[in-house]
Amino acid sequence: MEKKKSHFLRTVAGKTLLFVVINLSLIIGFLCVASGVAAVYEDIYGKTEDEYYALREEQSIQQLAVIDAYRLVTNQYNGIELMPLKITEPDGTLIAATPDFDMASESAGVSGKYQNYTLHTFRAQLICSPDGNISGIYGYTPYDAANDGVRDVEIQAYANSVTYNSYSYLETRGIHLIFSVRYLIYPVGIICFFLILASFIALMCVAGKHPGSETVTLGPLGKFPFDVLLIISLFAGLIAIFIADSVTGFLEAAFAALVVIVAVNGFLGLCVSLAARVKLKVLIKDTLAYKIIKLIGKGFKLLFRAILSIPVVWQVVVAMVVISFIELIVIAGSGMDRDVMSIGWFFEKLILCPVIFYIALMLKKLKTSGEKMAQGDISYRTSTKGLFGDFKKHADNLNAVADSVTIAVEDRLKSERMKTELITNVSHDIKTPLTSIINYASLIGNAEPDDPKLTEYSEVIVRQSEKLKRLIEDLVEASKASTGNLEIVPAPLDCCTFISQTAGEYKERLDGCSLTLVTTTPEESVMIMADGRRMMRIYDNLMNNICKYSQPGTRVYLTLEVIDGKAVTTFKNTSSAELNISPDELVERFVRGDQARNTEGNGLGLSIAKSMTELQGGTFDIAIDGDLFKVTLSFPVIV
Repeated sequence: MEKKKSHFLRTVAGKTLLFVVINLSLIIGFLCVASGVAAVYEDIYGKTEDEYYALREEQSIQQLAVIDAYRLVTNQYNGIELMPLKITEPDGTLIAATPDFDMASESAGVSGKYQNYTLHTFRAQLICSPDGNISGIYGYTPYDAANDGVRDVEIQAYANSVTYNSYSYLETRGIHLIFSVRYLIYPVGIICFFLILASFIALMCVAGKHPGSETVTLGPLGKFPFDVLLIISLFAGLIAIFIADSVTGFLEAAFAALVVIVAVNGFLGLCVSLAARVKLKVLIKDTLAYKIIKLIGKGFKLLFRAILSIPVVWQVVVAMVVISFIELIVIAGSGMDRDVMSIGWFFEKLILCPVIFYIALMLKKLKTSGEKMAQGDISYRTSTKGLFGDFKKHADNLNAVADSVTIAVEDRLKSERMKTELITNVSHDIKTPLTSIINYASLIGNAEPDDPKLTEYSEVIVRQSEKLKRLIEDLVEASKASTGNLEIVPAPLDCCTFISQTAGEYKERLDGCSLTLVTTTPEESVMIMADGRRMMRIYDNLMNNICKYSQPGTRVYLTLEVIDGKAVTTFKNTSSAELNISPDELVERFVRGDQARNTEGNGLGLSIAKSMTELQGGTFDIAIDGDLFKVTLSFPVIV
């Protein structure tokens, strides 16, 4: 039901209804406020309607009596019929009286012309000049406090209440209506206020929306810039206020009310357009001022682009010419000694222009260097000869950037080359056992069931399958280690135990390779936080490499030291083959010191060891000195 109401308010009829409700509520609310103000001003809550008329009649008679008294004392009543009145001092001394006052006094309430007249008495003050002459009545004529004086007087006047009751029919009906609803105007006004507020909010909510669609669209007013509509609305409001302020008659009041209603509805339409523009987030963009500023901005942008398209040196020349021309105009228009100013201007330019041109030339050199680098010429270097200060620093920075780009390109090429070698090595290491498996499987298939070589063929297949299995397992483990997906369970471990355990496990194998192991460890325990299983894998990989690639008859050194709070384990051996490969390349996957790939292994040992060391918070370093191969493991010592 609520949705249907909301959709109805989005229709033209619904929006029109909201406009009507707002207009009616405004009119009734305005009448309530006006009636309330009038009721308070006229103090109608403390009297009846008859008492109100009697008070207004008395006030009207008093006002007319004071005016006639002023005319009487200043002799300004030629041709004007005054009401019967008499002015006396408080002690009864007569100051002035109309000729018919005594006649009215005798016949008032009895018979004759003044039969329906009654006596009214008022207090007033006369203004007296320094010579004692009466010049007016206080409150009706100008009063000079420094020179004039005042006299208290009493005004007695006879007046016919019917004659002075000049209320029109509309005034009478209006006063009667105010007395009838004087206690209802406040709740009605409050209700009208909330009706206006609710209707206005509803109108803002449905502004720009239509039934069955959530898309906001601008109405007819959307074709006009918002600031133009705002100015028109403000101008129309000022006209409505001016017309309403100059009302003197009923027809003028009706016309003024119509103009005000039109202005109010125009303001409502402006608010609806404002709400729709805010919802579409185009309020600022739809203003004429924004479009003008944007157009000016485009003009300045084109001007700046045109200026920037000029070479730097010529930009400086143009700038200096313009600045010099402006300075000359200022000198010519100033009241100072023009000859002295001109000489100073000349010497200033004599010193300043070469400096600025030299700076422009340095900027041009830096700009040329930047353009060369942007075009991809990374071999170009900026000459710092003739440059100084920040310009020289900037040139050095550009050269440093060029050097960095060169190194990055070389590293990229090296990485691409190593990736190519990786693919080649992987293909070779997988292809070799797989080819053997295929060939010997073919031989088994072609051999007789009782052929004694079947066992040999099967052993070869099993051996090559195991090699292929180890290769795949090592590859998976290397991938996990390098990506950090390997599970690590750190615990306090004694490095001395690892060295003694490694020495015991590999003694027989080292003896078989004619290698002599020399171990050196501290007397006290050296504790680190590491995963024991992963540490043994690291030691196994390094010792396997030593057994495979060491020169027979040489010594192998395995030492443990504590250096700067770190447990440093060093593996040293003499290589049997020439080490013409860098340490960084050795830790790449499927890279071996034996580049002919004639030995056992798959080139993953060092890569796995390095990744596992780093996953446990340690460092893994390789050093090559001739045929000496050294691996250093470093872990923080724990207490």
